[in-house]
Amino acid sequence: MSALAYLTRTKLKNQIRGIFRSPAKLIYALVMLALLVFVVFIGSVGEDDGELGTPNSQLGAIIIAYFALMFLMTVNSGFSTGMSVFKMPDVNFLFAGPFRPVRVLFHGMLQQMGTALVMAAVILFQYGWMHINYGVGFGGLLIVVVGYGLAVFTGQLTAMVIYCLSSGRDRVRRALRAVYVAVCAVWAAYIVYSALGAESALGAICDAAAGPVGLAFPVAGWLGGACYLALLGDYGTALLLLGVWAVFSAALILIMAKTDQDYYEDVLQSTETAFLTQAAAKEGRISEAAPKKVSLGRTGLGGGRGASAFYYKHRVENRRSRKWLLSGLELVFILVNIGFAFFMRDSGIVPPLAMAAYMMFFYVATGRLMKEMTKPYVYLVPEPPTKKLLWCIRESAAGYFVSAVLSFAPMLFFVDAPAASIAAAAVAYFSYAYLFTAGNLVTERIFGSMTLKALLFFFYFVVLLLMAAPGIAAAILVSIVLTEWAALLVLAAVNALVTLLAVFLCRNILASAELR
Repeated sequence: MSALAYLTRTKLKNQIRGIFRSPAKLIYALVMLALLVFVVFIGSVGEDDGELGTPNSQLGAIIIAYFALMFLMTVNSGFSTGMSVFKMPDVNFLFAGPFRPVRVLFHGMLQQMGTALVMAAVILFQYGWMHINYGVGFGGLLIVVVGYGLAVFTGQLTAMVIYCLSSGRDRVRRALRAVYVAVCAVWAAYIVYSALGAESALGAICDAAAGPVGLAFPVAGWLGGACYLALLGDYGTALLLLGVWAVFSAALILIMAKTDQDYYEDVLQSTETAFLTQAAAKEGRISEAAPKKVSLGRTGLGGGRGASAFYYKHRVENRRSRKWLLSGLELVFILVNIGFAFFMRDSGIVPPLAMAAYMMFFYVATGRLMKEMTKPYVYLVPEPPTKKLLWCIRESAAGYFVSAVLSFAPMLFFVDAPAASIAAAAVAYFSYAYLFTAGNLVTERIFGSMTLKALLFFFYFVVLLLMAAPGIAAAILVSIVLTEWAALLVLAAVNALVTLLAVFLCRNILASAELR
């Protein structure tokens, strides 16, 4: 057995053993398994309540669009920081070991493919609505999971190739970015053009996305189309699209293996950047990828005295990190919210609100307040801790408000719900933003010193469920006797009360770093 094969087998075996030997990892795995069983059970209950849907072009469009979103976001990193399939132990041992660079490359790609498939497991939790609305069984869902994992892996490999080809070559990077933008623009223009003059804009968009031209979109169209056609039973065309993807992936590997045998130097910086980010997350520090060229423009905070200086400091940090109210990740989530509402437009406003709150769960924890709490300055300022806390929280208000408006204002034109209900849903969405922020405070106040991040994430999830439960219960009770928009406003009001209570209980969290 070769050394690299032995290393791969041993790492996999130790990772499986580590789950059973670590209480935190074991609890986390059991909770995730219980949630998956619950989702499958809910899907089965929904199956008994009525007839199942069938796979159609709408499902194909959803799969291809989701694959395209993740693939393009991953590839885009190749034009800046780069994407590496290696880790720092590979740099320290394999790069310096007596191994052929090609074999090391294949080893890195193999372990990265495994990581991508593990990331794709989150799709399993979408079984309920996909089974009820489109008749997707668990076997079909596994096909989508594998396709998603391959799309993410191919995006990482493409970003790695782009970074290696364009590192230190501005002209090549501009040319590759132009091709990247042109392909996306042409594909999007075709989808929009297909909807012009159509009796049903949604049907035309879905038919175009799942049609021959839509399936021609690189990687996302091939893999998403293969998954969709496999669900329809058209295995011949699905295998053909998989063949196209395999040829494309082989070409990328050939470029890496032949064009630049000494690719170690090219991927070293991106590997180190990824390692530092992971190390910061494990130690509780929140790292932020700042642009390489920071335009200072104005200097100074521009206002603030005492505790209010933190508000103006956060605004300056947002400006220098090229964030204007919303980050790129938040804009992507807004598009996802609108897209989900568009496909679920006949189900009312509650499903889009639930989806929007679910997506918010992934980015609220990265706010300026959480970053500030990892530094000593906010604890040293001689101001009341409650005052400092409120000023730190204020910075995110404008972004949450704009996110609520951009997410729900377009729904006025296509969601089957009164305008009052949509407006009330936007208010409830804003209340969830601060409810999750307060949930972060509670988690940091109680478990801030914990280093087991898997267990900390589990506690954070439980805290948010407990904090959201009163508002959901109140809304359900009010909806029995009042209208939907009134129930949503009650939901927002209860969320606001729970948020204020949580902030009050955590008001001294900034008095001393040891209180975390």
